[in-house]
Amino acid sequence: MIDRARRLFAGYRRWGLARSARIFVDKSALKVAQRVFGFAEWHAIAPTSLRTYRVGLAAMANEVKANVVVEVGCGLGAILARINAPTRVGYDVDDGVIRAARALRSRAITFRVGSFPDVVEPSIDLLIAVNWPHDFPPDQLDSWLTPLLQRARYLLVDIIAPSGPSPYRYFHDFAFLSGRATCVRREPLGEEHREFLLLKVIQ
Repeated sequence: MIDRARRLFAGYRRWGLARSARIFVDKSALKVAQRVFGFAEWHAIAPTSLRTYRVGLAAMANEVKANVVVEVGCGLGAILARINAPTRVGYDVDDGVIRAARALRSRAITFRVGSFPDVVEPSIDLLIAVNWPHDFPPDQLDSWLTPLLQRARYLLVDIIAPSGPSPYRYFHDFAFLSGRATCVRREPLGEEHREFLLLKVIQ
């Protein structure tokens, strides 16, 4: 109880009363959803009120004016829910989080269990993959992305500075995409030790 009070006070000092209260409410709601749908706990401790980069990332996505947006590793669909596109599809390997996303988000968004090899859309205006790819080695990520480059116009990815604190095993700079995609925008979106890249695929 004392530790929880300390965390709440630290949050208040960092974010102010209104945002701290919103984060607390959002986390509590996600904890309930986690118990109902059985998805991984980390989804419940990182609501968008805490990880506001998702709002900025969606704004970057909307600049593309895409018809078809696919996010691999979509989680609860917080980014897709903020993107304006006729077709939005989210893939995640966590069956529980996909069931929760279907319940929580608009039916205009399609959610499927799967990862890169399971993407079936023949043409993709924007492909999004952030956070989780840093758990996999570069050659694995390259083998996943390469087949999709033939179908995608833009990619939204993130790079994480090795010097910063991170739970990830790898720190991709996406240099392996040199000659196949070019960066058209690069933004930190309020994140420390991380930047988000909008890449245009070279056809």
